[in-house]
Amino acid sequence: MTILDTLKSLDESRSEDIERWFAQKRAEAAPFFYTSVDLRHSGLRLAPVDTNLYPAGFNNLSPAARARASRFIKRFLEEHYPQAKRILIVPENHTRNLNYLENLATLLSLFETLGIEVQLGSLAAEAGQPIELEAPSGRKLAEYPIKRDGDHLMLENGFAPEIIIVNNDMTAGAPTILQGLRQPVLPPVGMGWWQRRKSVHFAAYKTLAHEFAAQFSIDPWLMCAEFHRCGLVDFKERTGLDCLANGVEAVLAKMRQKYAQYGIAEAPYVYVKAESGTYGMGVMTARSADEMLDLNKKDRNKMQIIKEGTRNSEVIIQEGIPTIDAVSGKPAEPVVYIIDGIPVGGMYRVNGGRDAYGNLNAAGMEFTGMCDEVEDECGKWKSVQNCHFRSFGIVAAIAALAAAREDYGVGKEGEGI
Repeated sequence: MTILDTLKSLDESRSEDIERWFAQKRAEAAPFFYTSVDLRHSGLRLAPVDTNLYPAGFNNLSPAARARASRFIKRFLEEHYPQAKRILIVPENHTRNLNYLENLATLLSLFETLGIEVQLGSLAAEAGQPIELEAPSGRKLAEYPIKRDGDHLMLENGFAPEIIIVNNDMTAGAPTILQGLRQPVLPPVGMGWWQRRKSVHFAAYKTLAHEFAAQFSIDPWLMCAEFHRCGLVDFKERTGLDCLANGVEAVLAKMRQKYAQYGIAEAPYVYVKAESGTYGMGVMTARSADEMLDLNKKDRNKMQIIKEGTRNSEVIIQEGIPTIDAVSGKPAEPVVYIIDGIPVGGMYRVNGGRDAYGNLNAAGMEFTGMCDEVEDECGKWKSVQNCHFRSFGIVAAIAALAAAREDYGVGKEGEGI
């Protein structure tokens, strides 16, 4: 029985038990406002490989998923900020990325549907010069310069938000203007990639996945990817590569043992990833420890610098899980979107330039909607069919819970930074 078969059977026979488990965990540590989780599904296994607390790509959600997202946004606001009627979104500086602009247009609409006034404030806009943009759908977007009045943030056009929602992952650092505000900042600035570490996240996920697996009699390996955190590495100077090679071999050794247990004939492989950051930068694959000792200059340069020119000096070694999913014959991987800990929809990342073993978050990727089996949407909306959204959602929701348990010494609203 595959992990999807197991999760589907549990969802059908013990849905109330599953919901009680999640409710208990959410009560212990409230999830962040929104999250997206990249999954890899091999048929036998299903595991998260990245969890983003400042997700883009909301434009790829199906109509039913967007409606559900708005419902859970409303629930979140009513529970935590019932008086809030004005919200500021602080986006990435991707003014030339049309897909990202459509993501912003969709995010704005999710709030506007609820009657909330929402505007965009840019960290890059210069005083007196709002950035005027247009999404592919034709929607006009205006990103206004942000200014600060004591411990409050407002826009240069006079808009005074009650809540600030960040859609910028802050790889290059924590913007001073967002620190120490009286207004709630969601998610907190302290959870940006300038401070967040993937090894901390996956350690938290491993603990929760083992608890879930024990509760519902599942081998937790079917829901987890092995990982190992390496120390400081300088790819340019070639220091720390011995440690990296030892870490690769340690993960491969664990994988060989489980492969033998399950009768998997394929040779295991790993991803070497930047400890912080996303957008598929600072990622390479390896099938042996020797590959780390023989890195050529091109590979070392690729690993040295990540988003916004940030230097990469820490890496995580993560088990590679080949994908069984495909869209029009191209390798694909599911991405699930979560609001307040609840899966609301998903999409597939597709990359015809890669194989089933590769990193799909790379040049040539495209996105395809995931049909919504919950709303009986499959077959009625252009998307991939038989998406197993509910089963994907269980694993993704555990990853969202794990993010809430990462500890970097900051409060849920970003106090102390």
